[in-house]
Amino acid sequence: MNLKVKPFTLFLYVALLVILLAWPALSKNLRSLPDPLEPLFRKKPEWTGLITLWNVSFIDCGTGSNTRWLNLQIEKFEKQNPGVFIDVRNITPDRMKMYFQGNTRENILPDIIALPVYEDIIPPDLLMDLDEFFSQEELKRLNPVAYKHVVRDGKMIGVPYMTGAYALVFNAQLAHEKGVIIPEGQVDHAFLDSAVRAMTFTEKAGKAEKRYYGFCTYSAPYSRPLLSIIHGRQDKIVDERAYGYLIQWHRARVFPPGMTDFSYDQAWDLFAGQGRVGVMLANTRAIYHMRALQKSGRGFEIAVKSLPADKKGLFLDQIAAFGILRSDNRIKLELCVSFLKGLLEDRAQQELKTIGMFPVITTVGDIYADDPQMHQLEAWLKNCAYGPGDEKVVQILEEEYERLKQELNVQSLSH
Repeated sequence: MNLKVKPFTLFLYVALLVILLAWPALSKNLRSLPDPLEPLFRKKPEWTGLITLWNVSFIDCGTGSNTRWLNLQIEKFEKQNPGVFIDVRNITPDRMKMYFQGNTRENILPDIIALPVYEDIIPPDLLMDLDEFFSQEELKRLNPVAYKHVVRDGKMIGVPYMTGAYALVFNAQLAHEKGVIIPEGQVDHAFLDSAVRAMTFTEKAGKAEKRYYGFCTYSAPYSRPLLSIIHGRQDKIVDERAYGYLIQWHRARVFPPGMTDFSYDQAWDLFAGQGRVGVMLANTRAIYHMRALQKSGRGFEIAVKSLPADKKGLFLDQIAAFGILRSDNRIKLELCVSFLKGLLEDRAQQELKTIGMFPVITTVGDIYADDPQMHQLEAWLKNCAYGPGDEKVVQILEEEYERLKQELNVQSLSH
């Protein structure tokens, strides 16, 4: 008797045979595919909870503060570490000082804390040494000036995450009225001298007089722009030429009286509010401040120039960093380090552009190629070789700065 097998049944037999023969390889490939439900059942880290961070604005950002950028980095970190949250508390430098005066209870202190620019507010024994968490390759990526800022007595007490810069911001309208032609590219001391003198004058309107000043700046506990201008040569800590120009300018009444004690707001009001200053030496906040005024129809045209630099060796104090306070919880400590390392990733450093600041790593490249005003400051930063971490340099500069202030104040009394 002939048994007839239908074609469809034969097809099923063949298909089943192929599957049985190919099953080992097929099952291996299936196991390698991502599980679509994996995010729902992702294994939590060994430690979950709250990491506290005190954010202190020791340096100004171009757009005001680092809050927007910092929150973005925190959001990324929390997604990568389910169950771990970072609680940010924004406090003032004075409030931070208060917490470290007297017998501070360690249980009220944060896990991560902003490091001051000049003062040693935080007792050194409270800060973790982070050397063991960073390889030589990772350290080589850091800007040398920024890295020195977080090294004390051979210990890495923190992680730098952004830098600022100082610039000469010209009132382009006033310069044009006084016949000052601002050149393309970098300016030198000779041009700056002639420009500020040309924009220093007294305007008479009937019996009233209005004084215009060629140059103005400010001084704050964590931002001292004049230190970057009197320190200008690699072979000499204090640039006597630049120092001499400042003395000569004061004798010519190029400065407004009491300038060395001005706050940023006082200098900005003279420059932008009253339009009575030709050149303001300021951080990038002034550039973005003016851009905001221009958008509202209340600003004026400016020209931005980097500080004169003959050689590499300039001084920069605009460096922001976070440290980690001492902890016995190793897993939590490693999570804190992981967060700070995340701030140094290429993408995070490129995103500093959103707040008008600059990277601290050397591998990210130029982020302001499409912004000529900021791009030249980005290039200027490569000339900086000293910062707050160079204690001997800072001591000499501060002594010279105090001598400069005394000379200017004595001369002010004679006017």
